[in-house]
Amino acid sequence: VVAVGFRLEVFVSVDAGGSWQEVVHPNGIRLSFMFHPTRASWALLSVWTEDCKLKNPGAPCTHKLLVTEDLGKGALKPVSEHVVQFSWGRKGHADRIFYTHIRDKSKRQNVLSKWMQGVDFVSSDDLGHSKTTLVQGGNKFVISEQYILVAQVKDVTAQTVNLKVSTDGSTFQQAALPTELEEKSYTVLDASEGMVVLHVNHGNGLGNIYVSDELGTGYVLSLEHNVGLQGHAAFEKVTNLNGIYFANVWAATEKSAGNIDPTASHEWLDHADYQLGDDSTQAQAERSIRYLKARPGEATARQLHRRLASNSSMSIRSRISFDAGGNWLPLRPPGKDSSGGNISCQPGLCALHLHDATFQDKFVPFYSYDKAVGIIMGVGNVGPQLSFEPQDANTYLSRDGGYLWQEVKKGVHIYEFGNHGAVLVMADILAATDEIIYSLDEGNSWKTVHLSSKMNVTNILIEPRAISTKFLAYGTVGGAGVVQFLDFDAMGWLPCKKPEEPGSQSDYEVWSPEFGGLCLLGTKRTYVRRKPLSECFNRREVKLPMISVPCPCTRDDFECNVGFQVALDSRNCVKSSMPLVGSVGPAEETEAAECRFRDTYSVEMYRRIPGNGCVGGFVPPRYEAKCPQGSNEAAGAGAGWSLTRLVLLVLAVAVLVYVARSERFQDWSFPAFLATVLLQSLDSERESREI
Repeated sequence: VVAVGFRLEVFVSVDAGGSWQEVVHPNGIRLSFMFHPTRASWALLSVWTEDCKLKNPGAPCTHKLLVTEDLGKGALKPVSEHVVQFSWGRKGHADRIFYTHIRDKSKRQNVLSKWMQGVDFVSSDDLGHSKTTLVQGGNKFVISEQYILVAQVKDVTAQTVNLKVSTDGSTFQQAALPTELEEKSYTVLDASEGMVVLHVNHGNGLGNIYVSDELGTGYVLSLEHNVGLQGHAAFEKVTNLNGIYFANVWAATEKSAGNIDPTASHEWLDHADYQLGDDSTQAQAERSIRYLKARPGEATARQLHRRLASNSSMSIRSRISFDAGGNWLPLRPPGKDSSGGNISCQPGLCALHLHDATFQDKFVPFYSYDKAVGIIMGVGNVGPQLSFEPQDANTYLSRDGGYLWQEVKKGVHIYEFGNHGAVLVMADILAATDEIIYSLDEGNSWKTVHLSSKMNVTNILIEPRAISTKFLAYGTVGGAGVVQFLDFDAMGWLPCKKPEEPGSQSDYEVWSPEFGGLCLLGTKRTYVRRKPLSECFNRREVKLPMISVPCPCTRDDFECNVGFQVALDSRNCVKSSMPLVGSVGPAEETEAAECRFRDTYSVEMYRRIPGNGCVGGFVPPRYEAKCPQGSNEAAGAGAGWSLTRLVLLVLAVAVLVYVARSERFQDWSFPAFLATVLLQSLDSERESREI
């Protein structure tokens, strides 16, 4: 464990805090520390030097990167200066240091607030003794288990970038995006399911979500107008079930009577849209939201309020995808409220809308946790659009990965899960309260623990693995910090029995997310989880078993291939009118290859969603088209082939005449000789065609 003091003193303990030693490092005004992913005594440490607090433009301010192999017992070793971002590698490159740095180190370094030409993405395999430039002009990067993604500056004046992708940590290819819009910045939303989910800021208030192929280089449009502020997108991955995504989008209201046209009014565009985000090198889905659930966001709140107030034709609406971004649907609203009354709203405009992590001033974001299978909680409202008035917000729960929802409590609450979802805890976050509310049956019923005095709850936390039954509720009483400790072990419940034999004689059941009869990413997944009414706690430290069986393929298991898009009036894929930025797609490659020798060509319009496990069933149609006029070399080549055949025929006849008159070949078998001549002719023709 590492502790950093107010004056940036760094202390390290290797015995759970029993003893501490100080790490000697250069004096500075800001410090970052990063453990190696597997080597306990290796770490990276960065320091912005003290000169950076001087306002003198010539002050030698620099961001230094250092490395230690013994957690600071010996002197730290320098890696580089003028560093922008840094990270250890993953998997086979775990000992490799990746970082971006400013080439010209003679000038004062400033925080990277715009794309710069003189910044490169490099790596070092010997702890900084030498470096290899991987992407010249690479300003920012994200590393996942399978991909490395780098934003490379394209035009400094226009502040546009290209995306470079690598799967081996050494060679990079440019990503192909189906858009004519400029690429201002990227937010890597998720890269954990064999593909990359990317939010691209196109400027003018536009941000779209794109989904890649398995190589991470070929992208298709998944969702338009995704909300994005300060480098963070309104997007969440359901961490306990594969392929389920939640997002909030800008939408036109009834007043606008049309599509979004953000270029018509720039009042709702904020400068923060162009910011490059923080220095994290993780995908957004990897950054734990558990510690951000109640972080105040007053600046972001003011931006959203100003934006919505300045343009009454704009609103925000929630969408969910059960097929890794292939299709996006409104969230189904509950029919009853938490008091048992009917929920009424205008037909055709009735949906559930939930808040996300871009706006946390008065609300709590959409939240799931990997060990609580199927359970999601959120704060929002039922209606035509998301409301930013606290009096309209209530707290909602889903037990099946977001397919069905119920209102569990009026008002805005902070929440946390424990014991694989067996314990749900929440508390009012907008007013002082002396009640902690909890459920031991997955939200079917709720009970209350009364505190000795009222407190303003800031957050509710559990240990990082979220498998225990002990919680901390922290906040303030009269301005002073206070922590409440909640221990559900005091109930005396025994460990749950027979997880290997779920059924009537077990505390566990077999559960499968149906999603209205649809398979999830081409497979029928069956999970073992604790029965909601079993009065026991799950003492297992690992996830419960899961069985996966492939389903027959349907249209939902496929998405449009690169260079194609969904038709406006159907779910069929059609050829996109948008040119690919970065490279050519399969249609262009096939057209260029086949149209040399044919009048038509055929290409796959659909591609299987990465990570999809379906078999058989639906066979997607192919794209059949005529070759462009003049591109067919077959006609021109045909004349050449005909001439070749004529020459070969004349030669064959001459040879046959010669053989017929020659005594040397009187004993030859004529058919064998003729076969030899024909084979030679075919070989010659084949060689001519290849040339």
